Amino acid sequence: MMRRFFSTMLGQILLIIGCSTLITFTALSTLLFIPKGPPGPPWPWQPTYRIASLVKILNHTPEAYRPAILAAAQSDAGLHYALATQPPICTSETFNTWDLAKTLRWELGGKQQVSVASCNAQNPRKDIQVRVSLGDSELIAMIDNMGREPTRLTFPTLCAMVFLFTGIVVMSVWAIARVISPLREISRHADAFGRELTLMPVKEEGPTEIRKVAHTLNLMQERIAEQMQSRSRMLAAISHDLRTPLTRMRLCLEDTEPTRVREKLVRDIDLMNKLIGSALSFIKTGSDGESAEWCDLDSMITTLCDDYEDAGIQVSYQSAEPLTLWCKPDAVQRALTNLIDNAAVVATRITVESWQTEQLTLIEVSDNGPGIPAGLLKKVTEPFYRIDAARQQNRGGAGLGLSIVSDIARLHGGTLELFNRFPQGLTARITLARQGETSPQKL
Repeated sequence: MMRRFFSTMLGQILLIIGCSTLITFTALSTLLFIPKGPPGPPWPWQPTYRIASLVKILNHTPEAYRPAILAAAQSDAGLHYALATQPPICTSETFNTWDLAKTLRWELGGKQQVSVASCNAQNPRKDIQVRVSLGDSELIAMIDNMGREPTRLTFPTLCAMVFLFTGIVVMSVWAIARVISPLREISRHADAFGRELTLMPVKEEGPTEIRKVAHTLNLMQERIAEQMQSRSRMLAAISHDLRTPLTRMRLCLEDTEPTRVREKLVRDIDLMNKLIGSALSFIKTGSDGESAEWCDLDSMITTLCDDYEDAGIQVSYQSAEPLTLWCKPDAVQRALTNLIDNAAVVATRITVESWQTEQLTLIEVSDNGPGIPAGLLKKVTEPFYRIDAARQQNRGGAGLGLSIVSDIARLHGGTLELFNRFPQGLTARITLARQGETSPQKL
């Protein structure tokens, strides 16, 4: 789940921002809490001045007089001095020992070796030991009470950190919205164009890369729309040019004596007209200008089934409840007609069922025919694909019936599914998106 989220653009942007924020705060904390130079007053400048002054005096004092000077320098203010040659016994380091060591080295000019450590693990603010080299010996200074602990996270520092964090969050949200919003708009337009093939230009806004994508999508839509229009005009012209001589041929045949050759030629002419009509219907699917409206689906299917019953085809309709649908009625009726026509060729009994869920409207056309091989169930929805041996489609069919049904279902936000029945037969299920009655989506 997390891996899938971070594979999206939103997840990757958030990951980059999170890592950069963490690195920024780590660097800021390092600068705040690891001193790189002498800290500001008060701590540790008071003991620094006293220890540094004593060291400077001892540097110019013979060793014989040093004990007397140390005795005179002893104070009740928490500083105790001694000369020693033994190794240090205090080794703990804290922020306070670092501060004191920095200031001492600064005050002494870095000419003498200085080490500062804490001797009390329970309270590192007390018992701080300072060792300064004095030739063959060392000056040891014990600080019993260092006074008020310095404030490291001051109000200006806290305000700076809060401002930095707020700025990062605000700029991150703005950057994500600026990148994601145009992408969502591009995705919505691309999906709408894929379903409806209606030219819907995308507003070219956002970062340079997003504007380039939007511009490219607009060019692609224009080219595809122009090609579709050119194809429609070409087929319309071809159909007009073909139907004129076909009509003349039929009129000439009707004036001749009925013969076997005449009947065959009439059937061929009717078949050619049917093929031309199927091709035009396939080209016009979803782009014929029909407006969407609320449709009484029960009445449509009932009327359609009655018409087939009158023509001698056994078709029954079943519905659990009255159904209404926001759709293009002629397109939906054309899809059902194609499915029933396909079933009527190979079956003796056809059943139409419909029902609705909260989001979908489902229509099933089932028959008792031979079915379709499982490996070809998806193949038969491709344009101009025919399987006469398996389905025994109408001789001379163009193989566009199921393609038209699939396009109409996709136009209505749905799908076409085919699956075999047991022990025999085929079911074609159309799934259509059910729109809300208060704000129906424009198809």
